[in-house]
Amino acid sequence: MEIDVLLRIAGVGLLIAVICQILTKAGREDIATLAAVAGIILVLVTVIDLFGQLLQRVQAIFSLA
Repeated sequence: MEIDVLLRIAGVGLLIAVICQILTKAGREDIATLAAVAGIILVLVTVIDLFGQLLQRVQAIFSLA
């Protein structure tokens, strides 16, 4: 697995955690929740893309196309 993908996911998680803490301390829990959901969606899109690449590689290895 490529290390840049792991670092990207960790970076998004760290950034969203900091943003959520700042917004929560400012009394904007609703916006903090939206930021957390946006972070989860970003990570899910990355994981789904990686899963699609995995399926393409499996398909190519076993010549299923």
